[in-house]
Amino acid sequence: MSGADTFTGMPQYVHRKGGPRARANFKGGIICMKNLKRVLCMSLAVVMILGMMVVGTSAANFTDNDEIVNTEAVDTMNALNIINGKGDGSYFDPKGIVTRGEMAKMICVALNGGRDPQLGTTAYSFTDTTGHWAAGYIEYCYNLNIVAGRGEGIFDPNGTVTGTEAAKMLLVSIGYDAANEGFTGAAWATAVDVRANQKDFYEDLETMNPAKGLTRDNAAQMVYNAIGATKVEYEYKLTTVNGILTTVAVVKDVAAGAKDTILKDKFDMQTSYGFMNGTVTYSSNNKEYTY
Repeated sequence: MSGADTFTGMPQYVHRKGGPRARANFKGGIICMKNLKRVLCMSLAVVMILGMMVVGTSAANFTDNDEIVNTEAVDTMNALNIINGKGDGSYFDPKGIVTRGEMAKMICVALNGGRDPQLGTTAYSFTDTTGHWAAGYIEYCYNLNIVAGRGEGIFDPNGTVTGTEAAKMLLVSIGYDAANEGFTGAAWATAVDVRANQKDFYEDLETMNPAKGLTRDNAAQMVYNAIGATKVEYEYKLTTVNGILTTVAVVKDVAAGAKDTILKDKFDMQTSYGFMNGTVTYSSNNKEYTY
């Protein structure tokens, strides 16, 4: 891309400050690339890719792109390296069901800004993850209480992950405590679904049955929603229960700021809302976009 490109009426845009995949420095918060669909350019999905001018395969280039429903989410997750294509990367398999190991990887990479963390060699907590490709991701998430086993030392990495199970993992990723929130026990699924709806994790997933296996297409949308959701934290307050002084944990959204979402905290992306009218100019000498 060179010269000037004019964009009018764009409702949202983001500025990403550098990053490991950036190949251009942006000034003022620039917009999208030509190879993304127009509908993507009109959404938050595209603007989260700012500063990544080379994004690899987008949904528009997958051989099965006509089967993808959540195109903005898939494009964004692919560009952020959270969810990639299958095989040689040429196809996405949107209707394929996500496994528990795959979900652990998505979350692990999201929490590390689109990169694989340095996991090293470790003693694994589950008997069925040793030697599994996702063992490191699973262990990482397990140590953060994001995932739990099936019981008796089994994780079941190749087992299907349901929408509710994925939502529980993502809710813990943004700060919820599973024990405090009732994400364990007989009614755990109801507690998770209530919180997931409150945090808009199920936005644009109205036709999804969270009790069923989560498709890759819907997983992209749910993770997309989660990384933009405001993180939470707990305040501990003293109160009297049945005449006994006790401490109660009260959950609240973190204060608005530079790290109040995974998107801002881990990907160093800032979201702005409004309309933008003007000309975007690229300088090949300075390798900068300005508007």
